[in-house]
Amino acid sequence: MNRNLFVSGVFIALCLFSNGQSVFSSYFVVQPYLQQVTDDSFRVLWETSSPGIGAVQLGVAEFNVLKPNLNQRFQEETSGTFHRVMVNGLKVDEHYFFQAITIGQNGDTLKGPVTPIHIPDYQKMPLSFTVVGDTQGHPLIWGKIARLMQSERPSFVVHVGDMVQYGPHKDDWTDEFFKPAAELFRFYPLYPAIGNHEMNHDWFYRYFDLPSPEWFYTLKKGNVLFVFVNTCKDILPGSEQYKKLESILALSGETWKIMVHHHPVYTSSENSYGNTWFQRQAHGDPNEMHLKILYETYRVSLVLNGHIHMYERTWPIYRDQVDQENGVTYVTLGGGGGGLDKAGINKTWYAARTRSCHHFLNVSIAGNTLYASAIDTAGITFDNWTIHKKKSGHPNAPYFGNNKQYFIGSTTALIRNENQQGSIYYSRDGKNFRKGKGNEQKIPVNHTSEISAYIETTGQKSRIATKFFKKLEILPSVKNSAAGVKATYYEGNWIALPDFDKIEPLKTFDLDSVSLKDIQPRVQDHFAVRFTGSFAVPETDVYRFVLESFDGSKLFIDEQEVISNDGIHYEISKENFVALEKGMHTFEIQYFDFLRRETLNIWTGTAPEKMKWLNELIIRK
Repeated sequence: MNRNLFVSGVFIALCLFSNGQSVFSSYFVVQPYLQQVTDDSFRVLWETSSPGIGAVQLGVAEFNVLKPNLNQRFQEETSGTFHRVMVNGLKVDEHYFFQAITIGQNGDTLKGPVTPIHIPDYQKMPLSFTVVGDTQGHPLIWGKIARLMQSERPSFVVHVGDMVQYGPHKDDWTDEFFKPAAELFRFYPLYPAIGNHEMNHDWFYRYFDLPSPEWFYTLKKGNVLFVFVNTCKDILPGSEQYKKLESILALSGETWKIMVHHHPVYTSSENSYGNTWFQRQAHGDPNEMHLKILYETYRVSLVLNGHIHMYERTWPIYRDQVDQENGVTYVTLGGGGGGLDKAGINKTWYAARTRSCHHFLNVSIAGNTLYASAIDTAGITFDNWTIHKKKSGHPNAPYFGNNKQYFIGSTTALIRNENQQGSIYYSRDGKNFRKGKGNEQKIPVNHTSEISAYIETTGQKSRIATKFFKKLEILPSVKNSAAGVKATYYEGNWIALPDFDKIEPLKTFDLDSVSLKDIQPRVQDHFAVRFTGSFAVPETDVYRFVLESFDGSKLFIDEQEVISNDGIHYEISKENFVALEKGMHTFEIQYFDFLRRETLNIWTGTAPEKMKWLNELIIRK
């Protein structure tokens, strides 16, 4: 190299720095991508390496022109590196062009590509979308799938979770998720469900602009309702999320109801919920299997999930058997890039098609018929199927309002008809139904009961909705109880909780909370702990307890077993309800660890929205 040229270059660079200018211009960390295309608006998001004011230029598509006229401008108010701009005032079935730009602090402008966009009119065109899941950790495979999905020209993309390998790593988002799919997301908005690998990290909420609260939202497209739920959060029947989901499904009048969440209700995987080479396994994730009753009651058509890294489509399932007319179809779509799983060697009764390959799903819905094709990374369709819904006119099942299902003394079962017409029929024994009055029926409940109800219109009946109500006896408070938490520690190769009264502890710990982290020193695996202590409740009421563990655990309140979550398993949550008198109560929590990550969490509260850590109520020294 010519030495004089080198010195001159260094001199110029130093001059630029001395004038407060960088020799490196700003660039896109994440290329502009679409979010939330509605009937009258859309959003554009992007990230830049340097701060600036983001703006989107918009123009209506015209005939016989050589260049789009971007004569409208939508702009942010503040400078930053993460940009979100909403474009509104649009018309259905209109074609537009847009361009995202960033105006730097020094006046330089970074421009994205000019991009066409059409606002779909689903009253006259079929709905089309692609679905993918578990793209984490393999950007080359994910990039290939993204290009194949783009070739299908969907209206939008659904992701069933596990977009990245490790949610807190920013590079996983920018380099391994967004970069390989930059062209796909430039043209088609992404609607994701959150998976366990996202770890509920802030990057998920920074990179997506979804309906609030983003981890749980609905999407309506024509006669289709999508409901995205977070199966990494509490979704047991007593949870706030479950009750919200129940309400949404009961109120929905759409022809098609499609659920989107990460974990499966049904799977034939050989080693996900029990190793099928030496034991029986659950037919799905134990934290989600109860959802099938809700889906069947309110006529959900299709459930899309991931987590298991394979493809599986079930037969339509209703009341634990194949039912082509009334059943719900469950599709596992975990083949977006992660290491592959495979089905067990014996075919399950519910599996219609399984395949261990990387893939995506292409879906079109025209009127009462859904068409779907599963496509692998070679572009080959390996599963074609349809769902046809008859024009039955069946009303929606009734909605049991925010009932107190576990009660002291008495409660009221509130049944609502959310349909435009029809009458409520209800029963206390599941057999003899009587006709109610109006669109709301209140039934006094003084003892443990199971109440069922349906809606009947002219010649049409809804499915039956059922709620179980249980009367509880109040556990009296204890007068004298030691403060603090005592933990006794044991070691052994158990596959279920040992009888702690028959073995001697190796160590004893005096703690102020229930925490496995405080049990130190200890072995990494094959150990057990028994925690005992007392806690105080501020009022006499029914308290919901949730116990989550990996592996087995049990919860005792005032020497009564409340929850058994025993056995070898990953993070499983179980719930129960206890009536407690105001004041102090004792607890015992038993736990054992077999292998892998140890987990133990306990929550309690009088209402789904009031759950808190049990540790917050513990009587400390």
